[in-house]
Amino acid sequence: MVKTLDKIDKTVGSRTVRIRFLDTHKFHEVDNVPENIEKGEFIVIETEKGEELVLIVGFAIPDREDPPPYKFLRKATKKDIQTFDKHEKEAEGALLTCKRLAEKLGLKMNLLKAYIPLNRSKIMFYYVSEGRVDFRQLVRELAKRLKMRIEMRQVGVRDGVQMFGAVGVCGNECCCSLFMDKFDTVNVEMLEEQNLPPTPAKFTGVCGRLMCCLAFETENYVFRKNLPEIDAEVEINGKVYRVKRYDFIKEFIEFTDLEGIPFRLTFDEVKNLEIKVLSTSQSACSDCSVCNNENFSNFQEEKNGDTDKE
Repeated sequence: MVKTLDKIDKTVGSRTVRIRFLDTHKFHEVDNVPENIEKGEFIVIETEKGEELVLIVGFAIPDREDPPPYKFLRKATKKDIQTFDKHEKEAEGALLTCKRLAEKLGLKMNLLKAYIPLNRSKIMFYYVSEGRVDFRQLVRELAKRLKMRIEMRQVGVRDGVQMFGAVGVCGNECCCSLFMDKFDTVNVEMLEEQNLPPTPAKFTGVCGRLMCCLAFETENYVFRKNLPEIDAEVEINGKVYRVKRYDFIKEFIEFTDLEGIPFRLTFDEVKNLEIKVLSTSQSACSDCSVCNNENFSNFQEEKNGDTDKE
C-alpha cells in the first residue's frame, strides 16, 4: 500500500522535481513543489489529461527558458490514492470492453491500456497500429456504454515497451522503462559507425526496433572520419607504425611497429603528438580524404577543444 502523505507546510520553499507518469511511465519535471516532499512520494499535478497522480523519482535543475507545462496541485492524500486505485480497476474493465468492440468492428489496432485521471475528465485508450484507424464508430459505442468522454491515443511500439517494461537481451530492464526521456533516432548506419556487424536482427530489441542503446555512443564516433585508415602507416617521433585498431569506448588507438610489437596511445596522448600519415590502407577508397594530415590535425584540435570544455 502507498503511504499517505502529510499536508503541505506553507512555510517551506519550493523546488523542481523529476516525476514519472503512472499511465505511460514517461519522465518529466514539475516546478514549485514544496521542499518537504521527498523522492519516492506521490503528488497531484494538473496536465492536459486532467488531475494526475505522479511519482517523484528525483530532483532536477529548473529550466527558466522552457519551464514544464504542468502545475503542482498538492501532495497526494489517502483519498487520492484510493481514487487512483479505483480508477485503475475501472479502466481495466473498460479496456476489455474496448477490445471486444474493436474486434467486432474489425479494427486493426493493438489496445494497450486504459487510463482515467483523478478528476474523471476523460478516459484514454492507448493503442498501437501500423496505420490510421477509423475509430469513430468505436468511440460512439464506448461513449454510450461508459458515459464518459473518450480519447484514443496512438503510440509507437517503443512507447508500449516503456509503458509495461521488459527485459532486454542484455539481461537488464529496457532502458526506455528505466530512465529515457525520449526516443532518439536509431538507424542501421550506427552499426557500421561502431564497427558492429551489419545484421540488424542481432541488435533488435523486444519492441522489434533497433535497440535504443545504439544511439548512446554515437558522439564517441563523430571524429572517426578524421582518423587515418586501419592499416595505414604513420610516423610518430621519427618511428614508423601501422594503425591496427581504434577503441572508441576506452579512447585509444593501437599501433604496431615494423617488428609487429603493439603500441597504444590514448586519444588524449594523440592530441599532443605530431603524427604524419605516410601511406593509407590499400582497401581505402581512391577518393577518400579522411587520412590526410590536415584532417588528422582536425581530430587533434577537436580533442583539444573537448578537453578545454570539460
